[in-house]
Amino acid sequence: MKKSVIGLSIAGVLLLGGYATSSFANNTITNGTDSKVENFMWGHKGKGFGERGFFAGNSEELLAKAKELGIDTSGKDAETLIEEIKEVMIKNEAKKLGIETTNKDLNTLAQEVRLAKIKNEAKDLGIKTDGKDEQTLHEEIRLAKLTKEAKELGVTTENKDAQTLIKDIRQAQLYKKAKELGVSTDGKDLTTLSQEVFTAAVKQEAKKLGISIEGKEINQIAQEVYTAKVKKDAKEFNISIDGKMIREIAEEVKEKKVEELAKELDVSTKDKTTRELVDEINEKDSDKLKEVLGDDLFGGFGFGKGGHGQHGGSKGGPGGSHGQGPEGSPFGGGMGI
Repeated sequence: MKKSVIGLSIAGVLLLGGYATSSFANNTITNGTDSKVENFMWGHKGKGFGERGFFAGNSEELLAKAKELGIDTSGKDAETLIEEIKEVMIKNEAKKLGIETTNKDLNTLAQEVRLAKIKNEAKDLGIKTDGKDEQTLHEEIRLAKLTKEAKELGVTTENKDAQTLIKDIRQAQLYKKAKELGVSTDGKDLTTLSQEVFTAAVKQEAKKLGISIEGKEINQIAQEVYTAKVKKDAKEFNISIDGKMIREIAEEVKEKKVEELAKELDVSTKDKTTRELVDEINEKDSDKLKEVLGDDLFGGFGFGKGGHGQHGGSKGGPGGSHGQGPEGSPFGGGMGI
C-alpha cells in the first residue's frame, strides 16, 4: 500500500469528530459479548478466552487488580498473578450468572460463563437460544445488530447475509457523509468517493481549528488536525502535555473522558481500570459511550500502520477496525502515514 492518502478506519473517513466516530469502531455490529473478565484478560496464550494475549496492561494494573480481588501478591510473578486473577474473576462472574462452579475446571467454567452471557445478549435482541451453540448465537447476534444498523440508515435488509449488509452499510454511511460535506457522488466508485470524502472532512476540521491547508498534502493536514484535537481536549481536561508524545496525551484524554462519563452515569470508578470502566459504561449506555469516545473505544483515531479491513475480531472480542483503503478494495485495510 502507498502512503499518499492517510490510512484511517472507515470511521476516520466518515467523521473526524471525536478524533473519529462510527459504529463500525465498536461493538454495535460485532459480537458485543465481552464481560469484565474477557476485557481484563483476553486469552492467555490461547487458553480460556482466545488468542489475543492475556493481559495488555502493566504491572501496576496487575497488582492493583490482584489486591482488589483479595489475592496475595507477595513473591508471585505476573504469570502466576494472571492465572489467579483469571480464576477469581471467572468464578465471580459465574456466581453472578447463577452458574455452579463446584468440580469444574477453569476452561469449562469460562466457556459456560461466555455462553450464558451470549444467551442473555441474544434474548435481549429477541433471538431464541434453545438448542443453539455459541457460534450460531454469535452469528445471529451479529446479523441482528447489522440489520438494526442497516434499517437506521434506510438500507434494505431482506435476504441479505452479514457480509452484504456490512458492505451496504458502509456504502450508505459514505454516501451520507458525502452529502453532509457537499461532495458529489455522481459517477464515482467507492474508492474515489472515499478519498474525496476523507479530504473534504479533513479540510473542514482544519478550517474549524484554524489550521492552514495551503501547500500541504492531505496526510499532513490530517495529522495536524489530530494533534490539534488531542491538545485541545487535553487543555479542557487540564492534562499536561509537557514532554509527552501525542499518542500518550490522547490516551490520557481518553482515560479522563471515560472517568467523567462514568461519574455522569453513576458508575463507580474506585479501583477500576479504564478498560473495566468502558465495559461497565458500555453495558449501561452504549450509545453515550459511542458519542463520547467514538473510535477511541477500540484504539483511537486510526493513524499509523496496522489497520484491519475486516469486521469483527476474535469470537466474543471487540472486533477489528474497519480500514478504508484508498487503493484496491474500497473497504480494504487502513494505511499508515
